[in-house]
Amino acid sequence: MAGGLVTWPKLFLLGDSQTQLGFSDSGCWLSIVANHFQRRCDVLSRGFSGYNTRWLKLMLPRLIDAELAKTCAAITLFIGSNDAVALPESPQGVPLPEYKQTVKDIVQYLLDLNVSREKIILISPPPVDADLWSVSLTKKGVPPKHGLSNERTCTYAAALCDVAQELGVGSIDLYTEMMKSEEWRKYVSFDGLHLAKEGSQLLSELVIRKLEKITSDCEVIFPDWKELDYENLSSNFS
Repeated sequence: MAGGLVTWPKLFLLGDSQTQLGFSDSGCWLSIVANHFQRRCDVLSRGFSGYNTRWLKLMLPRLIDAELAKTCAAITLFIGSNDAVALPESPQGVPLPEYKQTVKDIVQYLLDLNVSREKIILISPPPVDADLWSVSLTKKGVPPKHGLSNERTCTYAAALCDVAQELGVGSIDLYTEMMKSEEWRKYVSFDGLHLAKEGSQLLSELVIRKLEKITSDCEVIFPDWKELDYENLSSNFS
């Protein structure tokens, strides 16, 4: 059979639970993105629930190397919800200055793999409904002292966008986009932290808008079935 194995450009999506849940019923933004780019790009989801930038930075060499980076049409980094935890005893919380520097270090690692700046998109953490989060913890039998607040998350979202501007990479200020609505709580799920379907829909629209510009040269691979040359089928797949 003529020709070798066909591979698709990769959309590499890195982050915490907001990415891990990207194929779930409510946090379905990744499902929408993957559906949009069918036959143009493969989606690689690398989301790790509960993780912060400190841990993700250490994991990064195990997740992407120079060979994989060559195949990536775009890379997103969606992280900060756990870094913004304020409790001193929590291993998840990361001080704001360290958060900013670690995001810089992660981006620099990607740049060192020869990923171009225009292929990198940083996504800010979304707003937090602290009251709902407390209720969610209480139902799980966990004391509602959780160290999360919308005001604190706002500072981490702004810091991430500042880093993106400083480094010349793309960004999506999801926090601000959601807070534009007086009914922003509709965007977060019953636990107050993760995305509801409405939030996933909003994020997917923002991500697709960015990715369309980056992946404009990623065309559909193999013709539509209606466009096949039925008289010489093998010519369609060589």
